[in-house]
Amino acid sequence: MVSIRQIETFVVDVPLERAFLGATLPLERIGEVIVKVQTDAGITGIGTSHGSPLQEVARLIHRDLAPLLVGEDPRAIERLWQRMFSTSMGRASQQVAGSAGSLPKGTGKAQLMAAIGGIDIALWDILGQVSGLPVWRLLGGYRSRVPAYATGGYYRADGEPEDLEAEFGGYVDQGFRAVKLKAGGLRPAEDVARARIVREAIGPDVVLYIDATRGWAVDDAVVAGRLYEELDVAWFEEPVPWYDDIEGLAQVVDQVRIPIVAGESEYTKQGVRDLIVRGRLRIINLDATKGGGLTDGRKLAAFSELHNVAVAPHHAAQVHAHLVAGTPNGMNVELHPDPVRDPLWEALYAKKPELEAGEFVLDETPGLGYELDERALSRLAQPYP
Repeated sequence: MVSIRQIETFVVDVPLERAFLGATLPLERIGEVIVKVQTDAGITGIGTSHGSPLQEVARLIHRDLAPLLVGEDPRAIERLWQRMFSTSMGRASQQVAGSAGSLPKGTGKAQLMAAIGGIDIALWDILGQVSGLPVWRLLGGYRSRVPAYATGGYYRADGEPEDLEAEFGGYVDQGFRAVKLKAGGLRPAEDVARARIVREAIGPDVVLYIDATRGWAVDDAVVAGRLYEELDVAWFEEPVPWYDDIEGLAQVVDQVRIPIVAGESEYTKQGVRDLIVRGRLRIINLDATKGGGLTDGRKLAAFSELHNVAVAPHHAAQVHAHLVAGTPNGMNVELHPDPVRDPLWEALYAKKPELEAGEFVLDETPGLGYELDERALSRLAQPYP
């Protein structure tokens, strides 16, 4: 029997060369929590979490969750997931928090689900290594090639003019057959003008997505969505503010022909379920690194299939490519090819899925198949505590 010997966490938090603006706050730093789950059999699983604040996620893993798992069989993934999640409820939550409450003291659902997600992903990595199979096969093995799309077109905070034509033309030159443009920070007509530049740069055969990052009220989102229809936009992501996720999304769905996408900002499978059922989404972009790991991700993929909804996860392609490859309704994964926007993609991983003609090619390496660059990790990360 293999058992968990130790769980380590590393906080990666580095400044970007410049700020990248979406519809709301500027992205000035990039970070994640790396989780190493070590076993007494010499096998180590690597997970990643994108919860915020990073220090709180790492603290939860170290203080509250790791003690529940040491000595346990890492292959019992569902049982361990439920054990971790139980810290959010009833007497278990009181024991962790030291007082009555529904979550560990000082913790929100976002931090807890991100902490669970980082550990859970590492456990799936271990299960694959112990089984001698890649995770994409354990999750169903539907296909070994996964389409990727390139995200870009952030607003510039430094006052420099945008060159959307060069940026998105460059993504096409790299082999991407789908691209996503940030929007929602300007009036609909102004953002649609930006999209028109991108459409002309990529041509009619490359798929164009729009991500409004919750930037518009419902009425403006409807106006923008109808204008985007003229540019053959294939999805319209998070068009309305966080406080109107369900009813607001449903109103846009009723009035815009473009498929509406959301899910990355939810942290539980129940939250994404409600977006599908009540918001009537046709595509979900769940994020396993923020929302409960691959255990919840596979459940949402199955639920989505039953509702004729596609799965196109947010970010963390090295993890989510396995989920998309394992399910028949898996659609694609997201990548930020600009190394200024995402320097960690190249710096942190010594081995990751190969990108070929705009698709990730998954191999037969047991587990998740990626490897950390330990020298980069020691340079970029701080162990916790």
